[in-house]
Amino acid sequence: MKMWSTYRKDIIISKLRKICENSEVVTLWQNRNGEKIKFSGVITEVNDSNTIIELDPSYKKSEYPLTKDETLFVHYAAGDALFKKETFMTKELEINFKTPVELMMKERRKIERFSFKYQDFKNVTFKTSSNGDNSNVRTLSSILKDLSTEGLSLVIHESEIKGLSEGDSVYITAITDQKMDSGHLGEIKYIAPYTVGVESDSQLFKIGVAFTESMEAVTYKSIHSIVDKKQTKLKGLSVDTFNGLTESEQEKLLRKISEDNHVLSNNIREQIEVIDRLRYLTTQMKQKFLLEVNLDLLAAALRMSSKELVYELMSEVTDTMREEFLYKLDIAKAPSAINKAQDEIVKFMREKERAGELVLDPESFETLV
Repeated sequence: MKMWSTYRKDIIISKLRKICENSEVVTLWQNRNGEKIKFSGVITEVNDSNTIIELDPSYKKSEYPLTKDETLFVHYAAGDALFKKETFMTKELEINFKTPVELMMKERRKIERFSFKYQDFKNVTFKTSSNGDNSNVRTLSSILKDLSTEGLSLVIHESEIKGLSEGDSVYITAITDQKMDSGHLGEIKYIAPYTVGVESDSQLFKIGVAFTESMEAVTYKSIHSIVDKKQTKLKGLSVDTFNGLTESEQEKLLRKISEDNHVLSNNIREQIEVIDRLRYLTTQMKQKFLLEVNLDLLAAALRMSSKELVYELMSEVTDTMREEFLYKLDIAKAPSAINKAQDEIVKFMREKERAGELVLDPESFETLV
């Protein structure tokens, strides 16, 4: 069974609270001499800092009670969710521990889907179904959020969502610069509120669309081309040294930093988003930027940035420059040092923007991702 991990605090707490509210049974175990010693219980409390599990009364008769010398695993079988805790406290039937920073869940997607940042403003255009009345057909432009060869999700303003419902048919007519004049048929699978960053914005909604008919060769090739390009960038540079983080790796590190210093974690997260706009540099601006910026500072600032950003900045430079920069990037830094370097790079970026030397606009760089 393939599993995937999330480090997002909001998702983890929401999932655990749902299990708690429904009084669902969870299985707990520790490994002893190659054998799983299992118990059962229910989650009775979940908050930002702590989680409490109450063991089944049968635990009192256990031949091998829990020991603090072994890792505790907690599995929610009904939802295929799993987490582990190295440290915890026990008092009679109660287990108390810090709310986990990682939650593993069963991978239900058969086809990999690639995410785009809302700030990329990648376009999806679609037509609504006529249902026999052509006067009701609308053409809407929206923001691409993720994409695979079997479907996509998009973000749209609430003012345009009127008349759209789960189960409706839509015709996708464009994805980024790939035009599909006749439209590719899809079905709306869900409509849910969407937030940008940590701030809630009730005016935006996310719509999930599954393609409902097999793609013609030309359509498949167009969509597959977008997916392939995104996949290449997300994998990063083909090197053995450190070359950025995946989205899940970013979340994991930010959660760990937050455990010790919540303010520092938030500062790093905010500056990651600002620095990520360097992906929008044109080739000419990128060359000028890399010649003028302090590369030691840039390398330190990018220790928490994405593989995609490092790929964008370093894929077109000389082999020598790439090798020298990746050597600098490979040097680990303390979170406080990373944040200090981020502040300096952001200051440099804003000075160049004010001078008109940098235009960090998603519309100014290549349309095809």
